[in-house]
Amino acid sequence: MDSIKNVYLLADLEALEKESDKAKEHIYENCPHVVDIKAFDLNIFDKETRVLLFISDDEVKKIMPELAATNCKIGFLPHPDGKQTISGYQVPKNLIDAFDELVETERVIQTGVLCCNNEVVLNYVVIGEMVTFLTKKSTERGIIHRLRRFYSYLKRLVKIKALPFTFQTEDKDPVETAATDVLIVQFAHNSVVSRVFASNEFTSEKLFHTFIFSPRSVLQLVKSYVMKMLLGTGQKNRDFTFLSRLKTEDLCISSNQKFRCHIDGRISRQSQLNFSFVEDFNHIPSESIVYDLETKDQSGAKSFQTKHLPKGGLKKEMVRKHLPFISHASADEYKELFKQLRENARPSQNYVVLMILSVILATLGVFADSSPVIIGAMILAPLMSPIISFSMGVLRQDRELMKNSFITILVGIGVGYLFAIIFTLITPLTQLNGEITSRIKPNIIDLGIAVISGAAGAYAYSKEEIAKTLAGVAIAVALVPPLAVSGIGVAWLNFDVFFGAFLLLITNLTGMVLAASLVFLLTGYSPFQLARKGILISLFVVLSISIPLGYGFFKVVEENKIIRSLNETEINGMVLEKVVMETRSPMVISLDVVSDHVPEEEEIDKIKYKIEKMIGEEVLLKAAVRVKR
Repeated sequence: MDSIKNVYLLADLEALEKESDKAKEHIYENCPHVVDIKAFDLNIFDKETRVLLFISDDEVKKIMPELAATNCKIGFLPHPDGKQTISGYQVPKNLIDAFDELVETERVIQTGVLCCNNEVVLNYVVIGEMVTFLTKKSTERGIIHRLRRFYSYLKRLVKIKALPFTFQTEDKDPVETAATDVLIVQFAHNSVVSRVFASNEFTSEKLFHTFIFSPRSVLQLVKSYVMKMLLGTGQKNRDFTFLSRLKTEDLCISSNQKFRCHIDGRISRQSQLNFSFVEDFNHIPSESIVYDLETKDQSGAKSFQTKHLPKGGLKKEMVRKHLPFISHASADEYKELFKQLRENARPSQNYVVLMILSVILATLGVFADSSPVIIGAMILAPLMSPIISFSMGVLRQDRELMKNSFITILVGIGVGYLFAIIFTLITPLTQLNGEITSRIKPNIIDLGIAVISGAAGAYAYSKEEIAKTLAGVAIAVALVPPLAVSGIGVAWLNFDVFFGAFLLLITNLTGMVLAASLVFLLTGYSPFQLARKGILISLFVVLSISIPLGYGFFKVVEENKIIRSLNETEINGMVLEKVVMETRSPMVISLDVVSDHVPEEEEIDKIKYKIEKMIGEEVLLKAAVRVKR
């Protein structure tokens, strides 16, 4: 370790005098050379000298290039006006602790003095306004404070607009792109965003980080902020796909427009920023700093990650207007998806065969009262494809796509009805069972299932990495069984069965179309102006269907209350169990009467009378007696 005689403190003596007596006494006792920053000689410093700086940010900026040139060892102490220095170099806030660490440590790391347009950068440089909000370190941890910050963040989003930028380094071709914000930090720990992408360690190489914000939509920014707020700084970069990263030793950032720039909090308007290291300097780090000394490691190498940057037509679109609320899909995404949807909108031999097999399987599964068989029919059902195509046609008002997909849906439903009726007529079963009755009383919950199914299908189609079969199963769950049950109702000439299952089928179909259209809208496959008409029509149809569904839901709630009130009820020493309401009008209730003897007919009549009195209407009672021994 250096001799204590070689330790110099360059200090703002006025600020030092305002420190506590304990701190002043400790420093004057342990530092032989306390020098006023206003009167000192650089010539007294050499490579053996340890210079500690207790000065403001402005003074650090002025002195750093010349002081570093003397090859002395430099450490930083927490000055009241040194917020950027404290943050940039992770200086302990306690003056005594910081002083002792710098005097006692043997670590000295060579790094560089970063400058922007000939001004020393202590902490960060920011272009734009939103990044300062995302990267600012907040001392408040409460949820109320976070929500207030989020509200302030939302108010600024409506004014965001990307600017054209050119990024140029000495050893790379210039990159012309568009960005809303740019963040430049020498050390990765200086901001939330840099910690998302890079290691928290200091690097001993003379390289600095540049993070380029190129969001495609306001929604994308909101999502990233919410995830940061919920998960904190430990979150990795999967929610920040609009960020690109450079790690270089020099950089020129230019634009044909003036842009707002923050250099360590000082605001100005520029059209070009030049970054470079002007001097090497030997840094005495505090104990809290972790240095990455492996220069061959990936974290210490240059990096030029620009694949997410907008170029060409996308760049021009971004700089032309304010950031849209929803990102629009790229031309390549349009091309591939629409090609697939147009193919799916036309009926094919495979489609018809799979539709026949799935409906036959569903019909037999319903008669067998077998859920596994019905699930097999769901997997086979091919109705997802034309429904998704129809949803896109509604969204974009594409008449040809709507017509072709609607015809394909009708073909599938028609074939399904035909074979469901045929197999019902040749099947000698005519009794209702659980699989049938569960699909003839649709309610608002069934609409919710349909909406989720449609959303899942559209999202899967908009994302290549998601298996389409998962969405196919989800949608088949809501369509094939009611189609089969409705066909059974036609064959039986049972209007209640037919109408109930048909209403469920239409509910599922319209709910899926609306949900899928909304998902495609949110994923950017149509501007809202074009989608508005189709969305409104779909919404009107769904709301119209919701009226009988809402009524059905309240009936289900009422039936459940009646069943709960009767189940486990004791009447004249006999307990009612396994209460089931078979029909509502007329009300038919089946139940078990548990008794220690075989009840007389009069006793059963008394049970019926008390049940009617409890629920307030006449009941047809089906009672099974179980005698306890």
